[in-house]
Amino acid sequence: MDLPDGVYFGSFSGLPEELTNRVSDFVGNFDSGDLFWSINGMGAPELTVIYVPAGCKVENPIYLRYFAGETGDRESKRLPVSNPRVFVLVEEGGEIGIVEEFVCKDEQGFYWTNPVLEVVVLKNAKVKHSYLQKESMAAAHIKWSFVRQEAKSEYELVEVSTGGRLGRHNLHVQQLGPDTLTELTTFHMCVNEQTLDLHSKIILDHPRGSSRQLHKCIVAHSSGQAVFDGNVRVNKLAQQTNAGQLTRSLLLKPRATVNIKPNLQIIADDVKCSHGAAISDLEEDQLFYFQARGIDLETARRALISSFGSEVIERFPNREIRDQARDHVKGLL
Repeated sequence: MDLPDGVYFGSFSGLPEELTNRVSDFVGNFDSGDLFWSINGMGAPELTVIYVPAGCKVENPIYLRYFAGETGDRESKRLPVSNPRVFVLVEEGGEIGIVEEFVCKDEQGFYWTNPVLEVVVLKNAKVKHSYLQKESMAAAHIKWSFVRQEAKSEYELVEVSTGGRLGRHNLHVQQLGPDTLTELTTFHMCVNEQTLDLHSKIILDHPRGSSRQLHKCIVAHSSGQAVFDGNVRVNKLAQQTNAGQLTRSLLLKPRATVNIKPNLQIIADDVKCSHGAAISDLEEDQLFYFQARGIDLETARRALISSFGSEVIERFPNREIRDQARDHVKGLL
């Protein structure tokens, strides 16, 4: 892979001597986590590092494809576990795209993926993060993403998650300077006996910060369950903050379940903040509109369901990833 001068992509042990101390200043310097975070810290065989020097703009995204090749046995309760860990440091004024894709060899494979991604975005830097989770329907996928942003930086996440008997994304973002932008756009879809969770936390500590979050999910199985626990905290010094949070859910089967807890904690007094939540089946008026124009009910339902998720999929910055995600979702539906 051709990378601009100064950009490093490889193992921590292979870092050039002049970068080792710089990266070490930030690695692991996060103030929260849980048991799964700790298990990853103990079990990760190596730390993968992506380093972007000051002012460098990497045109093509770096693609990280995680492939679950080993599967276990439910009868013997043998559960293979993998603990990939990636650290990204983008210096002042740098820009990069990161693509994470989680796939498997066996669509009914029994295994556990327990990844961690740490991202440090320094002043005026930009990171576009694309995340596709397509694990086996019998797997567990529990992911931690920690992001720290300094002044005038931008972090954008677009996520599509459809796999795993249990899938959970713990996403923590902290703004460490003024005029900082955070944008999170996520889509979860349960088409089987699954539980898919998103637990997000955005902490704004400085003036003129901006955060936008859109979460959408579809539960298309009577034993499927989706969870959204989204917390936005606007602390006292984060004046003139603009924070918005919206979650929308489609329940397509009887007894399908979604649990949502949008949460705004506002201590500052000069802010513009909003949040909203909606849960429903497909609108009868919309279905009637299609049928009145000669489109049968099944085709109308498929079109409306596909368009519901496309709002998220279309935000992937890379065309190949958009096409891949769109085809995958259509195949599942």
